[in-house]
Amino acid sequence: MSGEIRLIDKPVGFTSFQIVKIFKRYHKKVGHAGTLDPFASGLLIVLIGSATKDFVSYQNCSKEYTGEMVLGMVTDTYDIAGNIIEQRCSEKNYAIDGLNQIARSFTGEIEQVPPRFSAIKQGGVKLYELSRQGVAVQPKKRKVMIVRFLITRVAYPILHFYALVGAGVYVRSLVFEYGKRLGCGATVLSLRRIRIGEYRVEAAQKIGEI
Repeated sequence: MSGEIRLIDKPVGFTSFQIVKIFKRYHKKVGHAGTLDPFASGLLIVLIGSATKDFVSYQNCSKEYTGEMVLGMVTDTYDIAGNIIEQRCSEKNYAIDGLNQIARSFTGEIEQVPPRFSAIKQGGVKLYELSRQGVAVQPKKRKVMIVRFLITRVAYPILHFYALVGAGVYVRSLVFEYGKRLGCGATVLSLRRIRIGEYRVEAAQKIGEI
């Protein structure tokens, strides 16, 4: 079975699995490297045929993201698609230099707790499925690498950011912990993956071009 990879620019509102299903109409064996949440957009690598064997190598690549976070809000999913569990005003109005000083404290190898609403499995069931059923879940901490985390523009209460991360990083958790450090909470408003390893979103196809 021959192998092929396809670069797709996933739009907001689609799940990664829905993109895979499009290709399954024409190919028997299809997978993807690195889930993108429905609220997020950007580069999704679709693996076809024998290329699915290389899944782990793509998963272990570094990834780049751009996005926006809103201060003063926390949701149960750590993104704007979730239910609001906390709202408050920021007590401090940081300048961008101060915001980046705090952002830099998250770089390097850190211990991160994945969101309760994630595809990680507990007892063979995905955490987001258990969480939606009201089952208490406790994701385990794991060591991950944050190469760069930068606030690129400030328009309170929205901060624009850039992140370059290693394998296994949840940007939602990174933003959640950053909001805790600021003392006001933060939630991801938008997220776009612009690179996986050597592949960039500029080379990807739109859904209508598949």
